[in-house]
Amino acid sequence: MPTNQPPVSVAIARRASAESQTTSPQRFADLKNIQHLKVGAANVRSAIGLSVLAAVALGVALAVGCTLWAIQEGVPHALAIMVGYCTVASSACLGTALVAVQGAAAKKNSTVAKRGPNYAAWKVVGNLSVSDASRLWCDIEPGCPASQESIAWGTAMLDAIKRGELPASATGSASQGQSNPNWHTKIARDALKSWAQGLGHSPRFLQN
Repeated sequence: MPTNQPPVSVAIARRASAESQTTSPQRFADLKNIQHLKVGAANVRSAIGLSVLAAVALGVALAVGCTLWAIQEGVPHALAIMVGYCTVASSACLGTALVAVQGAAAKKNSTVAKRGPNYAAWKVVGNLSVSDASRLWCDIEPGCPASQESIAWGTAMLDAIKRGELPASATGSASQGQSNPNWHTKIARDALKSWAQGLGHSPRFLQN
C-alpha cells in the first residue's frame, strides 16, 4: 500500500461529506416545498372555513370511493368516472354556496354591529320598555341582539322598579308592572332620566 494513500476511515468520511453536500440542497428544497404546502393549506382553510373544507373533502372522498366501487362491480369505466366527476362538481358547488352564505351572514352582522341607534327618534319617545331602554343605554338599536352589558342594565332596571326606585309608566297596568315588572314594562322617559342621574349616568338617548 502506498504511504500517501489516506486511511479507509478518512476516505469514508470524505465520501459521506460529499454525499451530504450533494443531497442537502435537495432536502432543503423538499422541506421548503412542504412548508409552502402547509402555508397554502392554512390559507385555504382560513379563507373558506373548516366546515366548508370538510364538506368538500368528504364529497371528494365519497366520489373517489363510489367510483372505485362501481368499477369493481363491473360498471363501465367511463360511466363510473363521469358519476364521480359529477359528485366532485356537486361538492364544489355546495362549498361555494356555503362560502357565499357565510360571507353574507358575516357582512350582515358587521353592518348591524356598526349601526347605532337613531337617537333623534328615540329622544322624543315618552315611554320606553325595559328591553328598549337597556339596549339604548348601551348604544344598541332596539330590536338588535342584546349584549351582556345591556342585559345587566335591564336587570338593574327591573330590580329598581321592584324596589320602587324607578316607577313604572302609568300606561297600562302600572300597579302590576311595579310589583312584577318584565322586559316589556314601560318606563316614563323623565323617570328613567332621574334614575340615571341618581346613579351618576347620562346615557345619550336621555340627553336633551
